[in-house]
Amino acid sequence: MESGAKGIAICIILLMLPFAGSAQDIFPPVEEKVSTDELPSPQIAFLISAVVPGLGHHYVDKTNWDRGKIHLAADVVLVLGYLGLHVRADQLEGNLNTLARSKAGTSLSGKNRAYELAVSGFNSLQEYNDFQLRSRNWNNLIPDTPDNQWNWNSTEDRLDFSDTRDRLAQAENQLPTVLVVMFANRIFSGINAFTKARNMRVTPEASFSYLNEMGEPGLTARLRFDF
Repeated sequence: MESGAKGIAICIILLMLPFAGSAQDIFPPVEEKVSTDELPSPQIAFLISAVVPGLGHHYVDKTNWDRGKIHLAADVVLVLGYLGLHVRADQLEGNLNTLARSKAGTSLSGKNRAYELAVSGFNSLQEYNDFQLRSRNWNNLIPDTPDNQWNWNSTEDRLDFSDTRDRLAQAENQLPTVLVVMFANRIFSGINAFTKARNMRVTPEASFSYLNEMGEPGLTARLRFDF
């Protein structure tokens, strides 16, 4: 029995010999390796997204940049919103100056916020100064000069001026907020594109070969991580 087993083993070895020399041809090494020079640069991806949110994602992967489309759409909405607010603020400021000239007989050109508040809250300069004297707020008095005089035609006109001024202040206060959100959208888009490009560089490389390191038949597998 023992000699029979040895004979079978020898036969198997002899049958394998013809394939040993061509084992590499039968089972060629499978290697998947992409040079890092061919991969998107994380730094460039970040810079592109910082300029135009979303385009960094397109640079990293043109076939799958749905996240980038969201950042790009958000930026378009924010830019249009900012321009719309800016135009509205200019219109309201023009309306405010028109009301002051035509309904109160005064010009807001070169005047500060305190003067606008005074014109908004009182029907005339005399009424305003009388109130400040009664309240002993002498530091708040406005010099009684022809340039500082105003006199509203009606209380309704003054209230219209006050409402316009409030809407102007609201629009002007929203402009910095929109700018902050636009900046944040660029930063988040840049970070996400940077991370996506970087992850492409740390993908493990795998290789399989039927021959081992000594050139002898045997399955060999290798995994490499580049960080």
